[in-house]
Order: sequence, then C-alpha cells, then structure tokens
Amino acid sequence: MAQSDTITREPPAPAAIDPKVLRKALGAFATGVTIVTTTGADGGDVGLTANSFSSVSLSPPMVLWSLAKTSSNIEAFRSARHFAVHILAADQESLSGRFATKGIDKFAGLEVERGHDRIPMLHDCTARFECRTTFQYEGGDHVIFVGEVLDFTHSERSPLIFHGGRYGVVIRKEAGRPECPLADSSLSPNDLIFHISRAFFQIRREAMEERRRRGWTEHEYAALSVLGREDGKTVAEIAALSSFPGRQVTPEVIAGLAERGLVTVSGPIGGGSEVRLTASGRQSIIEIIAIIKASEADALKDFDFSEVQTLIQLLRRLSGGSQPGWPPLPQQDQRSG
Repeated sequence: MAQSDTITREPPAPAAIDPKVLRKALGAFATGVTIVTTTGADGGDVGLTANSFSSVSLSPPMVLWSLAKTSSNIEAFRSARHFAVHILAADQESLSGRFATKGIDKFAGLEVERGHDRIPMLHDCTARFECRTTFQYEGGDHVIFVGEVLDFTHSERSPLIFHGGRYGVVIRKEAGRPECPLADSSLSPNDLIFHISRAFFQIRREAMEERRRRGWTEHEYAALSVLGREDGKTVAEIAALSSFPGRQVTPEVIAGLAERGLVTVSGPIGGGSEVRLTASGRQSIIEIIAIIKASEADALKDFDFSEVQTLIQLLRRLSGGSQPGWPPLPQQDQRSG
C-alpha cells in the first residue's frame, strides 16, 4: 500500500505587536493592587507598588510577582532573602500612589512591623504575606520572583483593584431581599426612582420631623440649608440654589426667618440683599445636619468603604455632577465636578 505524502507547513510569521496596544489589552484583566517590600543591602527599607502578584501553589504555599529589570529596586530584591506582599484595601489608594512615586521616602511617617531580616510590613491591608525568596526567573524584560509563604494575615476588608488603567473597588453581589409594599402603585421595586426615593425618605425622615417640630416650612428649611453650606448669599442666590419643584424661597420667606432671629439681612429685603445666619440660626441648622448625618451613618452601617465610595460616584454621575440646582454643592465640588 502506497504511503500518503506528508505535507509540512511552516507556521505563519508572528505579527509585530505594538507594546502600547498590548498594554491596553492586558489592562482588560482586573487585578488586585499590592505593595511589595524588603530590606536593601544597606539595611534601608525598600518598597514599590505592583499588580503582578499571583498564587502559585497551596502545598507548599508559594506566590510570585515580577519586577522590571529597569527598576531602581531590582538589585535590592535580587539580593533579598525575604520579602512581603501586601494586598491593599479599598481605602488605601493613596498608599498605592505613594509607593508608585519615585524619588521620595515612601516609608516616612508610616508605622511598620518587622519580619524576617527586618523586612518592613505595613498595617491594615486586606491581606499580607511574609515570604522567603525561593526562585528567580528571567522573564523577558522582567524578573519573576517566587516566594514561599512563611506567615500571612488577612481580613474581610474589601480590596483595591486595578482595571483599564484606573483604580476600582469590588461590589459584592447580594442575594435578593423580600419586596416591600409600594405606596405608589405606579412604581415597581425594579424602578430606580423607587429605591432612590425610599433611601432619601429613610435618611431624612427624623430630620424632617425635627423641622416640623420647630415650625419651619420647606421654603425656610431650604434657605437655611443653603446658608448652612455657604453663608452670606443674596436672596436671589438662595432662591436659585434652592430651586426645587413646589419650593420657592421669596423675600417674604427670608423676612420670616429674620423675624424669628435665625438670619440677618443687609438693608431692605430684596433680591440683592445679603443674608447671613445668626448664632441661633447656625446652631439650629447644625443640629438638623447632625440628625441627618446620624441617620446616614445608621443606614450605611452594613456597607464597607468601597461600597460607599461607589454609591457616591454613581449618584454623582446620575445627578449630573456639577449641574446647578438643589441641593447646593460645596464650592470645591462645583469646581471639580
């Protein structure tokens, strides 16, 4: 039987890869953010931010991370017998930025714990691994360090993540909660406005009860709230900043507050008159704000830092960020959006 001919095909030549495009594609993979520390040959503390950390083995417990050969810290880690990897928590973004900055004392003012060979170990991280350097591999333009885990700590703190060139946070999926009865039959528990309205009502309910107890109208409370954020506004500015359907701050509203000793007005009350809180007025609005803050803290008691920050960012985007209108934004927020 005649044997069939074997045809050998050469593999296609690899296409040229643009490093910038490759970096962007690799950025699609969300990673945790770590700080790796060790002690240099001179005994000084060394540390840097890295997101190349990965688990290698559970038995024996081993991890790896990589460092560019061009790094000024490469020789310190090449010669180190031990290193520590810190998985940062969601509220440690500034720490990540510090250890990613060149030419500064990254450990200045930081309280550290000392491990093997007196390597510095940071506090309050989501997890921390103290390792013995086991292997070093050449990996292209990086050196891959493999370490045996000698000791570790961990917590339930939500981690800081990095994705697409930006920091991010983890939001845990939650099992469905039982539906609550709806006062408005036109709304559904799946409607965004239902959940926003319900949260708003729950947080402000006690403060509104206190407002009514003090005999303030919605219009008076709106004017006092504006002045509580930034005193010395004109009547026209207060009216514009407190604009809301069904609410209107008029000169008559300001006159009523002045008669009750809550504000002072420069000259005859008109659109251009400057209005300021009295000591009594400021104390009153501070007491209302304290009630709101207490209710807010109670509502958020089961949220972690990352969830609160994400909620604020999403609501800021939803509300238009720096768009004018009620409630008035602090001047810093108006500039930054």
